[in-house]
Amino acid sequence: MNRTLRHFAATLLAASTATAFAQHAEKCEPIPKEEWKSQAELEKKLTDQGWKVTRVKIENGCYEVYGRDEKNRKVETFFHPKTLAVVTAPK
Repeated sequence: MNRTLRHFAATLLAASTATAFAQHAEKCEPIPKEEWKSQAELEKKLTDQGWKVTRVKIENGCYEVYGRDEKNRKVETFFHPKTLAVVTAPK
């Protein structure tokens, strides 16, 4: 592999890594697990609002929900584990 191609590959890798980190800038402050509302409670809240939840996982101290909202739009949304409020990335 010549020097220019290695440089290009390294630059491409760095750019894709930065993009991956930027996608999950949402963070929740550390809260003891006993204060978290249950995943089932979050799913019920969302399905009552017309969402179709396909997956819930914990990311950066928040619940991260994948699915479709009440307008059938594909969503990936973060929720605070204690309040179940939507969490947005700081600007």
